[in-house]
Amino acid sequence: MPRHRDDDDNISLISMRELAPSPVDDDFPDYTFPSPPSSPGSNSFPTPTSSGILPAPTFSSSSTFPTTRGPAYYLHRTQKYSSYAFLTFLLIHGSTAAATPLLLGVPAGNSALLLARTYFYQATPLVEAVLIPGALAVHVASGLGLRAYRGAQQRQRYGGSVPASIGVWRWRNISAISKAGIIAVPAVAAHAGLLRVLPLLVDGDSSNVTLEYLAHGFWRGKWAGVVGGVFYAGFVGAVSFHVVYGLAQWWKVSARRRKGVAAAAVGVAVVWLGGLGRVVGAGKQGGYIGRHYEKLYRVFFGRIEAA
Repeated sequence: MPRHRDDDDNISLISMRELAPSPVDDDFPDYTFPSPPSSPGSNSFPTPTSSGILPAPTFSSSSTFPTTRGPAYYLHRTQKYSSYAFLTFLLIHGSTAAATPLLLGVPAGNSALLLARTYFYQATPLVEAVLIPGALAVHVASGLGLRAYRGAQQRQRYGGSVPASIGVWRWRNISAISKAGIIAVPAVAAHAGLLRVLPLLVDGDSSNVTLEYLAHGFWRGKWAGVVGGVFYAGFVGAVSFHVVYGLAQWWKVSARRRKGVAAAAVGVAVVWLGGLGRVVGAGKQGGYIGRHYEKLYRVFFGRIEAA
């Protein structure tokens, strides 16, 4: 069927959409391939044989062109492997603080949590610093650095003025995985501040912090359970999405398995929230330990209000 002239009139550059590159989409970022050396007067075509047939090309490791790895390559690898370090802690913590209470009850969860603290991520201050805040800080910093580097490449490519529609810092151009990570970071900081940093500042250690300490906060007032439930639902959802879909991207899971990835993310969130629900069922604590928990919560929220 012949094309009409009107069809050409309807084609315009407006229909073409500009897309911003994602910082983690490049498998081999920042590679440059120099041109192969050539000697003057050399013939670039193979010489035919006596029968007129060109010989098959041969390859060797010595003929491989050298490659140059730029900042994006190392930032990408740093972001990837630092996530594995933090994931090690996250798997242990999720197993002890969520899966164990869900399946075996809160007392078993406390025992598992104490075991993990003593012999794993709180065995020494160095192990804890490297595995938890260190790995998380490196992961976040390398991700921001990679995005900043991509932004610098964009400015160079567009002569210093990048169209707003494709800016790497524009919220709509940030991937869903990165958005979930951005939401999760302050929630992780608040959770760690309440359950780890605050007891260190007030008590000098975390010996009094058990799963009941977390449960106590949900029963402090009329709206405490609602606020805590909304916070932890968003927190767990963001972390589950970021971790599961992030691993699927690291491991190059095909798009055909998206349903499996989504099911895994939902499964992680359900187990974590189910364990949290079992912990919250422990209720408000009384006696000396209850008064001490109340003191810690007052200090925590007092510092937030002061800030």
